[in-house]
Amino acid sequence: MSWEDQRSWHLMRPLVYYLREDFIPPALASGADVLDFSAGLGDLSQYLVESGAKSVTATLPDTGAPAAAGGIRWLEGVEASSIAQRLSGFSFDLAAARMVFQFPTWEGDRADPDTMVEQFGKVLRPGGRLVIAFHQFRPFEPVPARGEPPTVDEALDGASGEHAVLARVVRYLGLPPREGPMGETGFGLKIPMLVTTLQTHGFDIESADHPEPFTFPLDLGHLAEAEIIDLGLRVMDLKRRYLGGTDIDPYDRPQTVRRMLIDLSQVMDFVAWPIVRVVARLRS
Repeated sequence: MSWEDQRSWHLMRPLVYYLREDFIPPALASGADVLDFSAGLGDLSQYLVESGAKSVTATLPDTGAPAAAGGIRWLEGVEASSIAQRLSGFSFDLAAARMVFQFPTWEGDRADPDTMVEQFGKVLRPGGRLVIAFHQFRPFEPVPARGEPPTVDEALDGASGEHAVLARVVRYLGLPPREGPMGETGFGLKIPMLVTTLQTHGFDIESADHPEPFTFPLDLGHLAEAEIIDLGLRVMDLKRRYLGGTDIDPYDRPQTVRRMLIDLSQVMDFVAWPIVRVVARLRS
């Protein structure tokens, strides 16, 4: 069993995630009725309250909502395919879906990203915004590929070099396989298909960028829980020193991220995976 499988998400999250203000700037949440879909630990929900949101509704696909906090309304059992059934129509100005769009598929009773966008369109008010973030598609096969597409286990077991450590991210998160533009097997969401989905369901894209990469730590099994918590605080502080609190020119951002990752490599060993953030507005 790898070290990360022995750690709960509340310990892992500060090591891997980007800044909350990089996902939703405070001005976007201020005065808005906000839906935080599949809110997990509730840290983003609390940030939205602190940013001046008029109301915050946080959902979970199952049970186990965190202890109630001021200004947050928790709803359990809200799945991707039932957003519009569980929530009032046209009742939100802003919907956040952080790191959930890359998971759903048509397998079993799970909804695909197309269904999710359609559902959000039914609960957002006209002119409302949908903010999403997801792992960018990364191929795990060479091009041209050989033979029949591999199974998930074959793709991950056969990975080498950087892909071998990326395979640990896939396994830990349970990312489903995706088909690349040349038929190659990979993991993460393809941007062109998402653009088509948003346009089909009445959304216009306002912006698309790479906030920060997902920084997955490697081999921290020798650290006690208290040491991992302290490391998480140091990691988030380092990211904030480079990327928080200032407007960085988009053309300067890649080199800023590069310098941040160089410094982060002195703090912990990790593998980085690009994250895409998209802000789309529902047509009036």
